[in-house]
Amino acid sequence: MASFERISVKSLTKSFENSSGGKVTIFENVSFELGKGGILRLSGASGSGKTTFMNVMSGLIKPDSGSIFFGNIDITNLSEGKKDRFRAENIGYIFQTFNLLSPFSVLENVYAPLAFAGKLPENYKDKALDLLDKVGMKEFSAKMPYHLSVGQKQRVAVARVLFADPPLVFADEPTASLDRNSSELVKNTLLELNKKGTTLVLTSHDSIFDDIKPDIDFNLETGVLS
Repeated sequence: MASFERISVKSLTKSFENSSGGKVTIFENVSFELGKGGILRLSGASGSGKTTFMNVMSGLIKPDSGSIFFGNIDITNLSEGKKDRFRAENIGYIFQTFNLLSPFSVLENVYAPLAFAGKLPENYKDKALDLLDKVGMKEFSAKMPYHLSVGQKQRVAVARVLFADPPLVFADEPTASLDRNSSELVKNTLLELNKKGTTLVLTSHDSIFDDIKPDIDFNLETGVLS
């Protein structure tokens, strides 16, 4: 796991070619610094590029130009294999699509990312069960993901992030389609992680997050950083 005190985004630009062959700029020449334990909120209407920006930040999509430094590591210059390893060791994801692994049980899904990275701690099953208990899912530990409701799947995704305890969490519309209790759980988990020093990158249209004050708000619709 890397140790970085800040994220530095420098002159980041991304565009796509539309169906008629024209160039559509999603964001252009974006620069900012986010300290450890900071919160970056990506705002703007649906389709404005929030998820694209998040994917560029995490190295899933290559920018047209610019760089993203995590400490002294420029993720834009890493090989695909090293990007995968960096993400596995340093980034937790809470997305509206959950990304649970269907061949694996609920319990196995909680520790799977660290298992794939070869980083499982001692007593990892006990730790995973304790976290499932924390999110109200211990009794479902042997179930497969397709047996779960939408809210239950997101609770498993939350336990997975807690298990890895990463320095950085990307949360992309994490409460979409969830009931109020599950939404509160997701919000409280993110706040708990942030208080421990985890850096958050968040997008959400849910008013439940309105009282969270970001260090940086980047509106993809207007291109304004505040």
